[in-house]
Amino acid sequence: MRILRALAHPLRLRIIRMIHENDGSANVGEIFEALEIEQSVASQHLRVLRQAALVKTRRDRKFIYYSLDYERIARTTSAIAVLKE
Repeated sequence: MRILRALAHPLRLRIIRMIHENDGSANVGEIFEALEIEQSVASQHLRVLRQAALVKTRRDRKFIYYSLDYERIARTTSAIAVLKE
């Protein structure tokens, strides 16, 4: 249920798309600047995506980079496709 809730918000879908178009990885600064939103808003939505295990994090010095868990996303979209049939 957490995954579906995470995917239900249009801004979170924009964040996923932005990370994908940024070679699959971006830090919060890159995300909020690209999407023209407040840093706190980006951080809140990234937290939801992280809790749903749709994004992974890695630290590089003072930055935290978010990357997509493509395997988890693929399994989720496959499950949704089955439900749609």
